[in-house]
Amino acid sequence: MLDDTPRKLLRIMFQFRYHFKRMPTLPELRRLSGRRPAEIKKGLKVLVDEHYIKWEPSDTVDNAVIIEGWERNVPFDTGPQQAVPREKEVRNIDYWLYH
Repeated sequence: MLDDTPRKLLRIMFQFRYHFKRMPTLPELRRLSGRRPAEIKKGLKVLVDEHYIKWEPSDTVDNAVIIEGWERNVPFDTGPQQAVPREKEVRNIDYWLYH
């Protein structure tokens, strides 16, 4: 499971690539993530170590290649959603009659 910064960077990069058909630059990642450049580069190194992206630290950020755009081994709630029962049916007229 990824920490907050690498997970956020992965989602931003994946969505940015899908939407704009290119990878974001470091200033764009800084603006979109709200992180400092040192934190961004550290997060990218975590993504490289976990094999989510291919990227050389000597290259620019927009040369990164996404291998896997989703976080692995994340439990999703697949159970059916249950409605919350209402105690009394409230109608619009009740407001004018009782308040």
